[in-house]
Amino acid sequence: MKYNLRIHVLLLAACLLPGLSQAQWKDTIAYSLKQKPKIFFNLTAFNSVVSGEFVAFSGIRVGLNYNKRVKFGVGLYGLNTQVVSSIRVEGDSAYDTNAELKLGFLALSAEYIFFNRYPWQFSFVPFQLSLGEGHYEYISQPDKIRTSTKKQSVILYEPAVMGQFSIFRWIGLGASAGYRFRIYTDKELKEDLSSPTFSFGLRLFVDELYKMAFPHGICPGDKKSNK
Repeated sequence: MKYNLRIHVLLLAACLLPGLSQAQWKDTIAYSLKQKPKIFFNLTAFNSVVSGEFVAFSGIRVGLNYNKRVKFGVGLYGLNTQVVSSIRVEGDSAYDTNAELKLGFLALSAEYIFFNRYPWQFSFVPFQLSLGEGHYEYISQPDKIRTSTKKQSVILYEPAVMGQFSIFRWIGLGASAGYRFRIYTDKELKEDLSSPTFSFGLRLFVDELYKMAFPHGICPGDKKSNK
């Protein structure tokens, strides 16, 4: 029941994007996808909750940007915060011990920028599917060797809304809010991964830094030779 309610709330938020009718955003997306895409690169960082504990994730995201309205991206991100849980180690002499959780993901995403008027930008990510693995690391007994458990599969769905304010072309303030739905985890990974996701802080616009460093591209001579 709670799961369905969360989905309905997110769908309602998507339908109420300010200033846009269904026809408008469909026309905008259709037009944008006909334009030549540009490559984008972002550093990503956000906070969340794992088994009741606040944690931080970070990573990178690259992809194609169509008309500064539609983005398709692929990213890598992982857990940066130490999360310690008690696990059962089976064997000739089974025992309980503390272990550190490790999580890493490959994320596929689609983003729609519904407001883009400098210095403000607001967007909605209706689709982000994260495919990853999780495991525990612990000190085995009695030999005191750092050991890892078997890697367990994890599938997450993470829609979100995002906004940013540019202080300069290359740096600004960014914020995001969303929810992480656990689609699948192996039963050996006991952590509760369903949780809100959020972020706020300084944001470095790597795309703008690239344009400032290479205003004519990395190989400007190639363009001249093709004329």
